[in-house]
Amino acid sequence: MNMNDFIAAMPKAELHMHIEGTVSAAKVLELAERNGVEIPYTSEAEILAAQDYGFPALENFLDYHYMCSSVLREGRDVFEITRNFLNKCLVENIRHVEMFFDPQQHIERGVSFDELMDAMTTACKASDVSTGLIMCMNRDRSLDSAIEMLDLAGKHRGDIIGVGLDSYEEGNPPVKFQEFYYRAREEGYRLTAHCDCDQKDAVKHAHQCVHNLKVDRIDHGLHVLDDPELIEVVRSREIPLTMCPTWRPSDPEPRRLMALRKMLDLGLPVCLNTDDPEEFASRYLTNMMQSVQQDGDFSADEMTQFMRNAFRGSWIGEEQRTAHLTELEAHLETYLQQK
Repeated sequence: MNMNDFIAAMPKAELHMHIEGTVSAAKVLELAERNGVEIPYTSEAEILAAQDYGFPALENFLDYHYMCSSVLREGRDVFEITRNFLNKCLVENIRHVEMFFDPQQHIERGVSFDELMDAMTTACKASDVSTGLIMCMNRDRSLDSAIEMLDLAGKHRGDIIGVGLDSYEEGNPPVKFQEFYYRAREEGYRLTAHCDCDQKDAVKHAHQCVHNLKVDRIDHGLHVLDDPELIEVVRSREIPLTMCPTWRPSDPEPRRLMALRKMLDLGLPVCLNTDDPEEFASRYLTNMMQSVQQDGDFSADEMTQFMRNAFRGSWIGEEQRTAHLTELEAHLETYLQQK
């Protein structure tokens, strides 16, 4: 078994991916036509070419992302992309996945919260992949809008494991949503929040996530490395960092490999994730991990460590976690014996 085969067959968990980021170029065109949505592209090639997000990268990416997700106009659209993604997870040997969804944008397009939840949960219950749904708030929207989403989520509490925070970061610090996070914690949700890479006040925002929002996880978390206090807090509290070493068509290799190496060396609980697999050249988890391993020269045990961290950081029961970790260690042992 070579290293690529080892990674392909590895039992995996993914904790940072947006279901709206799984709409393939072909599906964007299909749904745009079906739902009568005008988009600025007429071919798959044009859509894929637009994935070379220039500066400012986050803003340009999000503009593209929201264009692609704008074709989702009915519950069946959401069901189809969720089903398609979970079928892909089976091929990827992903045992457990925790999926972000952004209810505010769907409701804005006429899909009710109940219809949205029914679409996703129907697909999840029909799949052999273990799933968890995380309700993300768009940080460029108001606190009142976030609170409204929490009210709507109440009747679906059993199907939503946690809440998160994403979208345009500048001018929208985590503390803007402190009341939302306080209430979500009181209602028993697990807590995470995006601290994206190379953003203004990135370290300050990470401090707010840790100290004000008191999150259980940090999504991305690159700039934890910029502050010794944050490093110690993340390590001592074992706060998972869901890094996404994705790349764009013109990037020569996965981004932030040196940061991943440093996080491992510091003993931080970092894991690998695809973020929006149809909107980056890195695509799905196996392909991304194989490139990370090759270009970062990570060992089999180090690649396994990323997945140990993912399973340990997942919001599942201890019995299920133990079973996944046992399978993961057996996979590593088999590989080492065959070397």
